[in-house]
Amino acid sequence: MGIPILAVSDETDPRIHSSTVRERLGHVRMVLGCGDLPTDYLEFLADALNRPVYYVLGNHAEELRRGAMRGDERKPMGATDLGGRVVRDPDTGLILAGVPGSPKYGNHEPAQYTDWEIRIMLAKMVPRLMWNRLRHGRALDVLVTHAPPRGIGDREDVAHRGYVPLVGFVRWAKPSIHLHGHIHLYDRNECREFRLDGTRIINVFPYQVLELDDPPAEVRR
Repeated sequence: MGIPILAVSDETDPRIHSSTVRERLGHVRMVLGCGDLPTDYLEFLADALNRPVYYVLGNHAEELRRGAMRGDERKPMGATDLGGRVVRDPDTGLILAGVPGSPKYGNHEPAQYTDWEIRIMLAKMVPRLMWNRLRHGRALDVLVTHAPPRGIGDREDVAHRGYVPLVGFVRWAKPSIHLHGHIHLYDRNECREFRLDGTRIINVFPYQVLELDDPPAEVRR
């Protein structure tokens, strides 16, 4: 059996932000947030589903203020920020890593980055990923980002380009799945899943319920 997860991104969806979400999605093992979501949305999912929530920030500074009573910036309680980090989920054994924001296109937006800044962020993860490869036989299971890799499901306008360094990173780290948002897909005929070597790259906007492969038995609890 696989590991069912809920991935959310960019918009609060009434089908998810609902009093019946636990009844319908109580089987999921974790929630993965791919950015540009109000703090209270992620907190609601953590409480309603009673499952671990991992997330990255999107590309807008006001993200952490949406849903706050006074507009104060705050991170969601009961959730783990994956931005620039490598984390192993203790329940499933899945190895997760995250990259926040989008390529820089505006001023005064702290979650927009140049390709050079992203290369540095990714390089800081490499020692832990190499240790994972030695210890667990693989560097990474799930990559969570806001923006997609450049040229894979992104757009040509400056605000919706993907990260160039992610292409090489995915090829090196070889996660089984890469989840992202940022690109709003309203047409059901638009493609939301691509392949880069052996990695599935999926745009989860506004949400997707997916089944991930179990990690090798020796690293599961």
